[in-house]
Amino acid sequence: MPVETLPSPSWHTAFGLGFVSSVFDNIPLTALAIKQDGYDWGFLAYAVGYGGSMLWFGSSAGVALSNMFPEARSAYLWLRHGWHVILAYVAGFIVLVALIGWHPELLNKTQASAKSLPSTSNSRLVAQGQH
Repeated sequence: MPVETLPSPSWHTAFGLGFVSSVFDNIPLTALAIKQDGYDWGFLAYAVGYGGSMLWFGSSAGVALSNMFPEARSAYLWLRHGWHVILAYVAGFIVLVALIGWHPELLNKTQASAKSLPSTSNSRLVAQGQH
C-alpha cells in the first residue's frame, strides 16, 4: 500500500489504528506506520499493542482462551462482556494525550533532511534572487 495515500501521522490517526488493529494484524499496520514515519512511537505502540488485544483474535492470550472456551470466539460476546477493555483503551489514550502530549519523531533522518532541502530548480531561483 502506498504510504502517500494514508492519513497523515497524528494522534488521531494513531488512536484509529488501535481500533483497526483489533480487526487486522497489527504487524503490517505498524510496518506501514514506520514506513510512513512521523509518529510519536510511544502512542503508536500503545495503540496497536493495546488495540490489537481488544478482540479475541487480536491477541495470543485471546486465541489461547478461545481454544479452551470455544464460545469466546464470538466477537459480539467478546465486546458485550469486555466493553470495559474498549473504555480503558480510550481513557488511557486520552490520559497519554493530556499528560504527555503528541511528540512525533522522524526515524529516517536522511529522508527527512532530503525532504526539507529545496529542490535544485528552487535552489537556483533563490540563489538568483527570484522566488
